[in-house]
Amino acid sequence: MKLPVLGMGTWCFGGREERNSANDDAGQIAALQSGIACGFELIDTAEYYANGYAEELIGKAISGIEREKLFLTSKVWKTHLKRDDVFRAAERSLKRLKTDHLDCYLYHQVDESVPLAETIGAMNELVEEGMVRHIGVSNFSLERLKRAMGYSSAPIVLNQVHCNLAVRDASDELEDFCRKNGVIFQAWRPQRDLAETDSTRAICHKHGITFAQLALAWLLNRENIAVITAMKNPQHLTENMKALEIKLSAEEMAILDSYPIRRPCTVPLK
Repeated sequence: MKLPVLGMGTWCFGGREERNSANDDAGQIAALQSGIACGFELIDTAEYYANGYAEELIGKAISGIEREKLFLTSKVWKTHLKRDDVFRAAERSLKRLKTDHLDCYLYHQVDESVPLAETIGAMNELVEEGMVRHIGVSNFSLERLKRAMGYSSAPIVLNQVHCNLAVRDASDELEDFCRKNGVIFQAWRPQRDLAETDSTRAICHKHGITFAQLALAWLLNRENIAVITAMKNPQHLTENMKALEIKLSAEEMAILDSYPIRRPCTVPLK
């Protein structure tokens, strides 16, 4: 699988857990289209986002764009993890996105009451049916990731985890395992709730970049890490794209690795 290293996230597009009737639909559709025009190919969403409405907005935004130029990821929510529910959830996502397949489909959040083997088995069937090209997981601990891989005939290609300079709950062991076993470690919320320090200001000044660009660059300079981040402001699209060009030295990476603020993951690994 070839995965764009930096993609557009869509949490809060259309609303939060439910659709927001006052949402700026036109502005968010335009932001997605501007991102595609800037060169972004990966769009990440989930049936949970605005109760499916984020997927509808994406479907409108990508109408008329050659499908093979895009990489679409969606996720099945924890209330739909039984075998038949996984199929129905995937079908609804495809309908809202107006596409015949997803490039990657993720197990979003854990529900212990549904056997992991049942959900992973259903996701394998989606691959066999051609509805999904690849499968992955989100917010999985190392132990659960290993179990999921053991249940799966299709490769589990990605683990999506809340990770940034201040949030490091994903252990080095998990990141190392992903690197060695062909699982892409994809960081979400890479720029939120961060505070500048004297050290980060110095690095930003040296490279002529913003702190938000530095936060992205720290992740993008690491091996086997991809990133998704919401980009509703057109200015952020071009700024974030430029983060791909920033090359940090080993000394600068070491300074950033010791960034002092630590917070727990918004969604704890399970």
